[in-house]
Amino acid sequence: MEVNPPWTCDECGKPILSVDDGWVEWLHGRSEPDNIQRSAHHLRLVHHRHASPNADRKNACYHDEDRWFATKRYTVADLPLSSFVGSDGLITLLSFLYDKRFSEESEVLELIKRLHVPNYEAARHYFEAAIANGVFEPGSAPSYYDQEEMRAVLNWAQEQQEQA
Repeated sequence: MEVNPPWTCDECGKPILSVDDGWVEWLHGRSEPDNIQRSAHHLRLVHHRHASPNADRKNACYHDEDRWFATKRYTVADLPLSSFVGSDGLITLLSFLYDKRFSEESEVLELIKRLHVPNYEAARHYFEAAIANGVFEPGSAPSYYDQEEMRAVLNWAQEQQEQA
């Protein structure tokens, strides 16, 4: 399966240019010690420390683990981006849905789209504005658009940038 960087860091908003430059993290905290279901949340794609524009800061682009533990008793779980790309990475993300690990399944679905659907990552920030400007008429649930719609959004976004 093809990998299509760049991706946008959920912390700093800057591009993640390669798989090696990315990191996936989430918070883990559960009400019942033996129940893994619905215990994970705040799934996000961030820069690996070595590639972070904030590398000089204590947490770089990562969650502030000390703060989360002190305030909510949450711990941070994380894996390199390479664990989530390709066929095996897709299966890993699907297993998160299967075992109901995340309190918000939409977080996992969003990461699947960002990593595995061509054009999604580049177009996702423009969907609302493109729809408001009549670029396309959505015929599906929000953010579940087909390739033709995403290409139309990207073409529109490029035209907007050229006119600016």
